Amino acid sequence: MIASITNLFFIIAQESTDTGGEEAAGGIGSYMLFIYVALFVGVFYFLLIRPGQKQRKQHDQLVSSLSKGDEIMTAGGIYGTITKVMDDHVMVEISDKTEIKLSRNSIARTVKAAGEEVAAAEE
Repeated sequence: MIASITNLFFIIAQESTDTGGEEAAGGIGSYMLFIYVALFVGVFYFLLIRPGQKQRKQHDQLVSSLSKGDEIMTAGGIYGTITKVMDDHVMVEISDKTEIKLSRNSIARTVKAAGEEVAAAEE
């Protein structure tokens, strides 16, 4: 998608300089080129950068809200229950008497928060 937008940008820039005469020498053509560049940067920001920042903010909020008893899933797909929360890592029980130490950033999502009831299955 970005490659096609870039190609379109170059085609439009070439057409604006091929108009000839005074326009190509720094008239309206150069203004149009500036507008296209600004438009390209704006589209790039709203399609790629902003959603990444939003996801990062949500993950930071998730990591800061972890507490003992939360059921979590790691980025590697391991499910477990948090038994101890420390500054930069957590202890997670993945089965009876089996605990692993994980970085807080490796937690992808919470499955069930501590004290939260599991919703009854629909009949």
